[in-house]
Amino acid sequence: MAKARLTLKRMVDLLATTPARLFGLERKGAIEVGRDADLVLFDPAARRTLRAGELHHTSDYTPYEGFQLSGAVRSVFVRGRPVIRDGAHVGQRGDGRFVERGSAGGS
Repeated sequence: MAKARLTLKRMVDLLATTPARLFGLERKGAIEVGRDADLVLFDPAARRTLRAGELHHTSDYTPYEGFQLSGAVRSVFVRGRPVIRDGAHVGQRGDGRFVERGSAGGS
């Protein structure tokens, strides 16, 4: 089991809010009316072994093959539609949408 080193609030800040701000993505980084939020359902209690064939990319190789992991993405929703459900890709090509970048945020 993973040690609780980060609060949920801090994890959201590190993985969503701060990167959106730093990259000038004003419509990203928060779940609010008018924002472009993709949602990830993460199970911190899950344990699994990483396998290249289970990854959602076109490469058949990962240097992390066989690593024991704590936590797993269960589902991903883009504009309210599932693209990952129970760890399996169910989306379609073109589900994503380009979001124009504004001026880079800063502090």
